[in-house]
Amino acid sequence: MSELIVLGTAASVPDVEHDTVGLAWRGPQGTILIDCGGSSLHKLARHGVGLAELRAVVLTHRHADHLYGLPMLVQGLWLGGREEALPVYGPAQALERARELLALFELVDREEVFEVEWRPVALREGRSVLSLGSLEVSATPVVHAANDTIALRFDDQATGGSAVYSSDTEPCDSLVRLAAGADLLLHEATGNYDGHSSPEEAAEVAREAGVGRLALIHYPVHGVSLERWRRRAAGFSGQVILANDGDVYPL
Repeated sequence: MSELIVLGTAASVPDVEHDTVGLAWRGPQGTILIDCGGSSLHKLARHGVGLAELRAVVLTHRHADHLYGLPMLVQGLWLGGREEALPVYGPAQALERARELLALFELVDREEVFEVEWRPVALREGRSVLSLGSLEVSATPVVHAANDTIALRFDDQATGGSAVYSSDTEPCDSLVRLAAGADLLLHEATGNYDGHSSPEEAAEVAREAGVGRLALIHYPVHGVSLERWRRRAAGFSGQVILANDGDVYPL
């Protein structure tokens, strides 16, 4: 059995109940971290995920709220005894920014620190990213202003379960194709801004893709009624969930 863990849901500005965005996929072969906002190790530990279980990190794009926690992740793993290399996947833009961030804290090219393996993901539809046991992760470029950004699909061949994470994006056909028939679509719902989507637009993507459930993520948590925000996605006839920090979705 595998599951998708929601580590953070806020759109850039967190509050007491919502940290910046992040996910983790956990299965029998280990855990993959998706984006790295906040203290990922702390949040993983609350779900019983130990330091030795982390197999890889996938960064969807270069913006701060999606990768600012990487230095503490690497430092925590190192001081926690990690010796094996840590693969970090993502668009070349994101990996360059992430490497610069680690260099700022002197966490790259140090003999005593484990190697971080930078693995660029090409901006092509349906690109295979990695496999872990029965899990297959694939990516597709989406539309987030001038930022190279990927959405991710998780297919568990053992259970038949599937989930898609939009990352930050405007509605786009490439995401509809990636999400086609998925059990769960976690779609950003920042609002009506360039490079982002409203709840209504997230619902339209879910409808066109024919997914089973829609979970809104990367939404504003200040000055809005979150239940009203969720209801704005009523154009999708299936179940609409407002993802919350700590949610776990079995796949």
